[in-house]
Amino acid sequence: MTPLLLTLVLVMALVMAYINGLHDASNAVSTTIATRTLRESTALVMAALLNLLGALLGLALITVTAQWAVELLGMAPLTAATAENPDRLGLALLAIMLATIGWDLLTWWLGMPASTWHAFIGATLGVTLVIGAAAAWEQLGILLLVSLVGPVLSAGLAFALMHGLLRAARHERVRRGHLRFAQTLSAGAVATGHGINDSRLPLAVVVVAAAAGSPPGGTLPVMLAVAVAIGAGTLVGGHRIIRTLGRHLTDLTVAQGLAAEVSAAATMSLGLLGMGSPVSTSHALASSVVGAGAAKGLRNVRWRVAGAIVLVWLSTPLATAVLGAALLGVMLEVVAT
Repeated sequence: MTPLLLTLVLVMALVMAYINGLHDASNAVSTTIATRTLRESTALVMAALLNLLGALLGLALITVTAQWAVELLGMAPLTAATAENPDRLGLALLAIMLATIGWDLLTWWLGMPASTWHAFIGATLGVTLVIGAAAAWEQLGILLLVSLVGPVLSAGLAFALMHGLLRAARHERVRRGHLRFAQTLSAGAVATGHGINDSRLPLAVVVVAAAAGSPPGGTLPVMLAVAVAIGAGTLVGGHRIIRTLGRHLTDLTVAQGLAAEVSAAATMSLGLLGMGSPVSTSHALASSVVGAGAAKGLRNVRWRVAGAIVLVWLSTPLATAVLGAALLGVMLEVVAT
């Protein structure tokens, strides 16, 4: 891979990390903003710092190798098919990231929480088929299975936690101030978990590209750059999605916000430690908000909004597969001429 193409991949990976922060990470504090536990500016600064911390922690806990990156991204067929043509791999990576960024920006504009991981895997499948390799369908199958199990667990756990909080609230020792403090801690846990989870995606892309080109001067600078990019995107804040999760799905109380965040953090931890595949922060939190709202009665959830969110989740891999394939087709045509 030429140095110029490798540089473009690195820059695009950092852009993807920034957009991911803007799109996803601020969701961690949407419930604290909706319940007025924290002011919006304070919540976003807290989320940005904890996403930065989580990214650094998550990257420090992994052994960064080309094999790790390829397996994480499900790119074994793609890298094998482009082994003799590294530049084609570079173009494929650019197409995948452009499709992922485009979908993130579109769903952000619509105010719909969506998974960056699902968008990336979908785009990878589309690009792999254009290259002429056999797509890693098992990777998509595992991700879809986790995306099904994760939201169900999140909603169920939030439902149960909310009932527990309603019972605890009957005791005079449990006051609103206690719930607000606990909600701040739980929001911090979600933000840190997101940093641990999603920082691996842009780093893995750079590692795959570097393995096919001139390796950069160590992975530490790239790790730091990815962590800073996610934190910077979070600081800007995905206000449209914050409104959807914090206000449009249900009218959140402090107790509901706490139940939703604890549930989301627990589900994300399960995905990191036990499922072998990342659980989307957006999926976990949105499902938890629905579960916490349903605990006070099904009418408390705006099911039309919930249905629209699920429709976006289901269409994400297909939409980005088509978009990624189209982008790579255009790139290859331009290069050929």
